[in-house]
Amino acid sequence: MNSTWIILILANTLAVSLIALAVLLLARGREKKRRQAEIEELLAEIKDRQERRGDRLQLALIEKYRFGEEAAHSVADVLMLAEKQFLYQFVEQLLGRQPLAGCYRNLCDLLDSYLNGALAAAHSSANAAAPSAAEPAAGNAAAAAGAETELPPPPDWGDVFD
Repeated sequence: MNSTWIILILANTLAVSLIALAVLLLARGREKKRRQAEIEELLAEIKDRQERRGDRLQLALIEKYRFGEEAAHSVADVLMLAEKQFLYQFVEQLLGRQPLAGCYRNLCDLLDSYLNGALAAAHSSANAAAPSAAEPAAGNAAAAAGAETELPPPPDWGDVFD
């Protein structure tokens, strides 16, 4: 009779342990789904803010700095690409994939791309105002300035949170 009680107690303990484990796994799964939904919402908000910022930047380039619409669009795209790259690297650093020591270097790269983009746009708008005899030289200068501001493709935000 004593061994029957021991087996019954062990079976009940095992059942309670399994139920507790199942509850913990279920709670962890719900928490993970909640975090995933928060991350997706944050990414959607970031994309929306970046689109609005790109539109405001393009409008400012056209209105304040008298850029042509095409030049303002290309410069705004380059600057937004630089910002996305910086944010991607910063989020990776925050998630612990990279040391924070590179943050200043990444910020300097972002500011350099701003400067290169602004100089390239100013250079191309100045060449557009020049006489038509200078057009072949302007194309080469714009291509050289565009090569300086060329950035890697925008990051895939899903890779950051894997």
